[in-house]
Amino acid sequence: MSSGLTLICPIRGRLKAKARSKDGLTPSEERFRVDAIRHLIRSGYPKEHFVIEAVIKRFGNSGRSSFRADFAVLDVPAAAINTSNPDEVLEHALLLAEIKRDNADAANAAAFQVKPMLDFAVRSNCVALYWDNVEQRVYWLERNAGVKQYREAPLADLPPFGGTPGVRPLTFATIDDQKPLLGVFARIEDILHASALGPMKRFTVMLQLLLAKLHDEHEHQERPETPLTFQDFSALSIRGDIALSELNRLLAKAVGYYQTFLPEPIPAQFFVNGETLVEISKVLAPTKIVSMKRSVIQDFYMYFARHIYKWDLAQYFTPTSLTEFIVEVLNPGFAEHVKDPACGSADFLTAAFRRGQARWPNYASNIWGSDISAEAVQVATLNMILNGDGRSNIRREDSLATIRETEKSTDIVICNPPFGTRIVERNKAVLSQFDMGYEWGRSPLGGFERTNEVLETQESGILFAEACVRMLRPGGRMALVVPNGYLGNRSIRYSALREWILRHCRVMVIVALPRFTFKGSGADVSASIIFCEKRPSPLSDSSQDGDYDVCVEIIDRVGWMTGDKKAAPLFRRDQSDGTFLLDEEGQLIPDSDFDEALRRIRTSDAAVFAPWLTRGLSDQDGAGGPGWTVPITDITADSYRTLDPKRLCRKFAELRAEIRSREFFAVGDVVRFIPERTSSWGTKLRFEPSRVYRHVEIQDVETGSYRWHERRGWELPQRARHLAEPGDIFVGGIRNSVRKWFLVGREATDLVVTNGMHRMRVKAGKEEYLLDLVVGLCSEAYRVQMRGLARGADGLAEIASEDVEQVLLPRITDASARTEIWPFLDQLLSGQVSIDAMVNLLLTRGRLPLPRPRPQPDHTALL
Repeated sequence: MSSGLTLICPIRGRLKAKARSKDGLTPSEERFRVDAIRHLIRSGYPKEHFVIEAVIKRFGNSGRSSFRADFAVLDVPAAAINTSNPDEVLEHALLLAEIKRDNADAANAAAFQVKPMLDFAVRSNCVALYWDNVEQRVYWLERNAGVKQYREAPLADLPPFGGTPGVRPLTFATIDDQKPLLGVFARIEDILHASALGPMKRFTVMLQLLLAKLHDEHEHQERPETPLTFQDFSALSIRGDIALSELNRLLAKAVGYYQTFLPEPIPAQFFVNGETLVEISKVLAPTKIVSMKRSVIQDFYMYFARHIYKWDLAQYFTPTSLTEFIVEVLNPGFAEHVKDPACGSADFLTAAFRRGQARWPNYASNIWGSDISAEAVQVATLNMILNGDGRSNIRREDSLATIRETEKSTDIVICNPPFGTRIVERNKAVLSQFDMGYEWGRSPLGGFERTNEVLETQESGILFAEACVRMLRPGGRMALVVPNGYLGNRSIRYSALREWILRHCRVMVIVALPRFTFKGSGADVSASIIFCEKRPSPLSDSSQDGDYDVCVEIIDRVGWMTGDKKAAPLFRRDQSDGTFLLDEEGQLIPDSDFDEALRRIRTSDAAVFAPWLTRGLSDQDGAGGPGWTVPITDITADSYRTLDPKRLCRKFAELRAEIRSREFFAVGDVVRFIPERTSSWGTKLRFEPSRVYRHVEIQDVETGSYRWHERRGWELPQRARHLAEPGDIFVGGIRNSVRKWFLVGREATDLVVTNGMHRMRVKAGKEEYLLDLVVGLCSEAYRVQMRGLARGADGLAEIASEDVEQVLLPRITDASARTEIWPFLDQLLSGQVSIDAMVNLLLTRGRLPLPRPRPQPDHTALL
């Protein structure tokens, strides 16, 4: 698979950087060269003055060997001189650049490539630019009393076009937030390792450096032109002992401020020498941490906390592309308070904080989080600090136990609560505070009503759903991540939850995520996000709701590998050659649907009824059309109040509309369902212990075919539920098996079929539909509907018989097509579903000369 890059260079246009380009640069080096060119152009260097792969010296063998700069910038347009003549290039060169793919070569590159370029330079104000994945530095020559001296400084000291190089103190405005934080600290670790520090001491020093740097940035954030304390001391020619003294004072202030948030005490003085800190400052001082991309911060923090605190943070973190999407849909406004009552690592809160801070100063005072876990609170606090929050309103709290104190306390709630049937609340004092802590039942008219009976246990996730709504002020809004079982399961527990939410909120947007989205956090269930607006006062029944539209979106691509516990990131590729695409800033583009889904939501009819979706935003780009919506009355008319986006989405609805546009039938119109352990005429069946049966397991069924294993009645497992009869049609009744179906032929006897499959028989008078039904069962149109109708959050999600009855299939009206299909259907009816089945049938009848040894008893037996 290709791992090259598709780049857009401001000078050369569209580039394909493959494994090794013709000029010898790797894709990474070519990417950094484009980044460097883009930075210089933004800094006022005219693009007409650039020469790519500039030869600045020729050597030996008639000049066939050459010394090149990756690019040069001239004081005149490149077209004005002969750029193939090194002497002319050097006569006009203001800048010569050397690009490397990684920082490991930095020292050698400076000694053997960067400094020699300066030696060849003609102009006294010519500078050399060094650029790799971690460091970007400027070099130039000075002469004092005739003695040549090499000087270097961070990229912030790049002179203006045609200007004279020099060193200025770094300020918050001039440091760079585009550096890879992991790479920066990997370089720092190398420096500390070279200073003979052991692993634990190295990480302690790195934490000290991190806190000192963060405190310095926070202190100067509102004074962006004031020199920072944390400087590139080498560039400023400041001695090591002075640098150590300055940084010790800074560290003492940082530890005094942050120590209350930290899980372990941090020494308030560095225990490395000043020369080591001077070397470190060259890498760390030009780096701006507080406004780095959240994904960069997250990757760094997961690595860093694993080494210093021995925390495995995979269970906590939610990828940034998802949390940022959720916050964008909620669209927090000025002075609106945001809370996560089960904040974990505070990923939703950091997304909300970063978005708010970019618009309004001191937005940290609007961000609130709580969690019952002390470790989660520490993780969340450090995450907030790293993302630039100097206040950190994170508290250890049982949000369920304190619900009465926190009711109507915030404007926005974002939450991915602890879900699962094993995560339950048993405390009666807590349960009695919640409507969902009581038994619910059906009213005589078919609605929902709460009893006065407190439950013994209730899923914590259900209680959190109620708690999140109750924390909102009237008109407030919520984003809740829920397993799809909460949105579709038919049991009274989940139906009542949906009814309660619909009474207290207007559900405005439902977004479905792909299966295994949260596998990296240890959760295998499929989940969705519901976005709700709290009503001024609740309805007594959701059927009283007025008419508004609900936007429903299905996300297929989230930007990371959903089936992988590592949640490896995925990036967009050029489909013609597989190279990775980069955005205008030269960054890899996550391969996700979130941006497109956000545009569709904001341009959907739901936005008319929920102005907060677009409040304060510029006119929305309607490219690709508005989002799909359904009337809320479609949801409240359903007796189960189903909110499952699979059956509400565009794909499901348009597929069924297309089938309805021609002659069609519903499965329930032509078949009847036969319950387990029941004959086709309605009598109950028992398996005889000594009788030999042909047992069909779910794994033995494919599309239209099946196998069996002979077992006596007493050997049949508990899941053997159906005694099949000729003419029966079996279809998979769980999400993972919607491809599986078979027709029981005329010759079948003593065939026992597993549970997890529905048994159907064509109704009397509907025999002509059998061919249409069998054709439909082979189609993706059938499978899409079955998956959409599945009720549950995992691969075992059930498709109930009453839902299978709703599947629509077209009639086959082409007579010639029916004629061509009929022989295959006739084979199924005769039991010839496969060559394997035919061979077994003839063996049973003794018509083949093959011996019939005793079958392998199970998969562990050798023969």
